[in-house]
Amino acid sequence: MDYYTLLKFGHIIGFTLLGGGLLAVFVSEFQAYRTNDMKEFAESSRYTAIFYDYLVIPGALTVGTTGFFLVRELGISFFEEPWVVGMWGLFLFEFIEGNTITRIQFRKTLRNSRNASEAGNILTEEIREDARSLLNQIVHFLDIPITTVIIYCGTVRPDSWVHVLTAIVIALCITALLVIFVPRLARKGG
Repeated sequence: MDYYTLLKFGHIIGFTLLGGGLLAVFVSEFQAYRTNDMKEFAESSRYTAIFYDYLVIPGALTVGTTGFFLVRELGISFFEEPWVVGMWGLFLFEFIEGNTITRIQFRKTLRNSRNASEAGNILTEEIREDARSLLNQIVHFLDIPITTVIIYCGTVRPDSWVHVLTAIVIALCITALLVIFVPRLARKGG
């Protein structure tokens, strides 16, 4: 196996871990939206942390490392093509956002839900709202659509900024729909 093929294989593994982790986080968060049981809410928060730490972060680090070397191996500049700029720009945005806003919020939710569960508290709307601020919902629901745009940029390799920006706008619209409808659907089903 040559160096380039090995890098591509590592990139695929990284995206598999990243995508699988993001989907697992989505499911565990969906369960947290659905439940009225404090212990189940705390358990969902724990699974969110586990999936994030053991799938999303290693996947993102693998994607970032192999992506850097793949661009170098292709012999193009990081700012030469719209698809490369789109991939790196969105990847860096998601990596920074995921390790600041998202990490702070899910750790706070995990800590608060554990404390409330150990104290025997019931799951109140106040506890739920503290865990589900609008900013938290936006960054949570933005992960999968933006990761999809990153994959789109790497596989389709659009050579026009119009295509990259259109994909980003579509991802933002999908995020808005998720923020509006997923919590409501989950609460109806719970």
